[in-house]
Amino acid sequence: MNASNLTRPNMVVAVDGPSGSGKSSISKESANRLGFNFLDTGAMYRSVTWFCVTENLDDEDLIIERINNKDFKLYISTDPLKDQVKVNDEDVSKIIREDEITSRVSHFAAMPKIRQFLVSKQRELVQASNSGIIVEGRDIGSVVLPEADFKIFITANDDVRAKRRAIQIDSNENDVLVAQRKRDLLDSSRKVSPLVIPDGAVILDNSDLDFEQSVEKFIEIVSAE
Repeated sequence: MNASNLTRPNMVVAVDGPSGSGKSSISKESANRLGFNFLDTGAMYRSVTWFCVTENLDDEDLIIERINNKDFKLYISTDPLKDQVKVNDEDVSKIIREDEITSRVSHFAAMPKIRQFLVSKQRELVQASNSGIIVEGRDIGSVVLPEADFKIFITANDDVRAKRRAIQIDSNENDVLVAQRKRDLLDSSRKVSPLVIPDGAVILDNSDLDFEQSVEKFIEIVSAE
């Protein structure tokens, strides 16, 4: 039986987890197999970070003034097969994944007004979805969508996450581990919307699972009625 036949058509699945856990790729592939939309909220924070870096902005009030303006346009595809993000019609899909943005995104993501702005946008995209949707990030089940039909917290141990990420970006594993632990600390200790395991979330620890096994486990969780 097709997995999509086991789920409700307008189901909302909230996915959280630390960096390097594979939550984006697992969520995206699961959305594809389920016939759901997919929203990578991290890409939204990366896009605003890219805009701030490009425009040399660091003052929170000034940033909000610039992005909460009809002239500022942020587009993100919710098609799991179309990885596209645009800022003011410029395709930033690849550049927001580069090290410069990755190293600075936690700084801007910790700003309360930026989070408030993007949380509102994320909820609008969920409301506009014409199918089920999987929403992935770091405060989805706890803040953005606390009433989601399912909450999943995807994680893996530090060494596994660092090894996977190092292979993905062709970098030194130890350097990745150090950067990863720094980001984990920033994400989990920020005052606004810290990374936590949401109430009622199912923990999917994929330390000992390969990608296919992780996707199968994910679909099994959301298909359990």
